[in-house]
Amino acid sequence: MSPPLAYDRLVHSDWSVVSGKRWTAVAQRSRQGWRVESLRRTPASDQLLDHLFDPASRTLAGFDFPIGLPIFYLDKMGWEFRELLSAPDSDRARRFFDAVDTLFDVSPDQPFYLRHPKGGRRADLLRGLGCDDFNHLLRRCDKATKTRSRAESIFWTVGAKQVGKAALSGWREILIPALGRGARLWPFEGPLSSLDSNVLTIAETYPAEAYQHVGMRRTIRKRSQQGRSAGCRIMLEWGSRHGIAFSSEIEAHMQHGFGERGDGEDPFDALAGLCGMIEVADGRRAEAVDFAACAARREGWILGQIEVTST
Repeated sequence: MSPPLAYDRLVHSDWSVVSGKRWTAVAQRSRQGWRVESLRRTPASDQLLDHLFDPASRTLAGFDFPIGLPIFYLDKMGWEFRELLSAPDSDRARRFFDAVDTLFDVSPDQPFYLRHPKGGRRADLLRGLGCDDFNHLLRRCDKATKTRSRAESIFWTVGAKQVGKAALSGWREILIPALGRGARLWPFEGPLSSLDSNVLTIAETYPAEAYQHVGMRRTIRKRSQQGRSAGCRIMLEWGSRHGIAFSSEIEAHMQHGFGERGDGEDPFDALAGLCGMIEVADGRRAEAVDFAACAARREGWILGQIEVTST
């Protein structure tokens, strides 16, 4: 167990390219411990940023979108992810963020594809990026572990598992303006213990990874009220063990699994991701694996993921 971090506010946003599906959960630290005091639909990005930059708080904010790029791509281009975010108006960055119309137009300068392809295949993406192995288009934290399958490549933006669209929107709406206002970016700028005196630190999260950190199975049936109710009972039991309080309003929603509608999965994930952040902030879980100071500092990492991934 590590010493607790100095953050006194944690914010977790379950992100989506669809603004109506974004939810944000907030926990505040007091002398009695953490209190989960807010769970709301995420406001417009400029309003959210104003909320995050509260000078009276030291805030760690987690976002459920990829923050980083695979080393294969960084080495190929001679870029660093943090540099792209710091100079978004450069010709290099503008081309990078400008998605192409078809997979056949993909190039290392423009690696993202957004519109639905006609006959597009992963082989087209590999060829366009000069890559012969799809695993090279994954960060190490994206690869399969003993408890989960691999994620999708950030550059492949087609189908239910794609993450590239959310990443691009998150980088444009949150990361670039936040860094311009002085936010710090984990793990690129160091471990959390070296960043927790700042007004705002931003990290990547993954709610499905956080499920297991608080005692849930990874295969929670979050699209059903019954599955969410079971997961919420585990979160409440976890909170009781560690002195973490939930507001009466939030607890009432948890008792009913966030209702019958399928979109209850969005506030559920916002809350689960926040609970995973509390585990790290309290020192019960490491922020990353040991190599966070080397490979992960270039590629980025998922907060709280400590399982060694497959090669």
